[in-house]
Amino acid sequence: MKKILTLLSLMTLMILSCGNGNTSQEKKSDSASTGGSKKYRIGITQIVAHPALDSAREGFKAAFKEAGIDADFDEKNANGEAATANLIANSFVSSKVDLIYSIATSTTQAAAQSTNTIPVVFSAITDPESAGILKNNVTGVSDRVDIKQQLQLLLKLDSKIKKVGVIYNSSEQNSKVQVDDLKAAAKELGIEVVEKSVIQASEIPQAADALTRESDAIYLPTDNLVASVVNLLTDKATAAKKIVFGAESAHVKGGALITQGIDYYEMGKQAGKIAIDILKNGKKPSEIKYQRMSLNDIVVNGKTMAALGITLPEDIKSKAKIIN
Repeated sequence: MKKILTLLSLMTLMILSCGNGNTSQEKKSDSASTGGSKKYRIGITQIVAHPALDSAREGFKAAFKEAGIDADFDEKNANGEAATANLIANSFVSSKVDLIYSIATSTTQAAAQSTNTIPVVFSAITDPESAGILKNNVTGVSDRVDIKQQLQLLLKLDSKIKKVGVIYNSSEQNSKVQVDDLKAAAKELGIEVVEKSVIQASEIPQAADALTRESDAIYLPTDNLVASVVNLLTDKATAAKKIVFGAESAHVKGGALITQGIDYYEMGKQAGKIAIDILKNGKKPSEIKYQRMSLNDIVVNGKTMAALGITLPEDIKSKAKIIN
């Protein structure tokens, strides 16, 4: 009986050993099928849906695809609500994502406040310093542009412009920074700035009417509230035969005449590359200084140009991308 029990014990050990060998082989096979790479979990928090910010989101994901890095993207939209942005950030922290990608100021502030350990990469923030989001675990790409260069482009179209109107959300820090930049650049070029601030979309039609009366041209900053009603603004200005020039190409798609701004898709890709550097290459966010984008090609709306009866100077036309 003792011999039988011993034999059974040996047989059991052999079976378990074989089983463990198969499991190990299966694990190796699984690892080989995925190239041995980790699948990252990334939370994407966006303050509101509009073309520029949507492009920043898609560009970010494209960076991972182009690099061949496997990632699950949990995409959330705060629909313009700071309280919702806080809930989203806290949910990402609770679910222990590997990284948070935050698009715009409010979402980044919420993400930065929610964690000191999970890396946060931002985009579409004009002034990260004044937004108070620069911590050891936070870095990204700013959308601050060279407004003086944009004004110089405007003056090439019409050297008689003396007053430039600007409409912006006074509760959005990014917008206030851009208006300050506009004033400084305009002063250097001898241009007066006419300001109209709003805090909700219902105020924009009246402000737009006033700007078309009081200014020679209108500047659109990268302002989330303004972006949501860009067609209304450009329709009014074009009807009044006033040039609208935008801070970025989404404004031109919405009816503005011209921009030499930044490409939000490329900005998103740049943010994606930073995220990859952190996740794949082990860099710390504190080792990566936040970046700014260079102004891209000149973009012109062909329909608006025709409606205004404008002919582009040859040096602009040769560089411009005409869209309809």
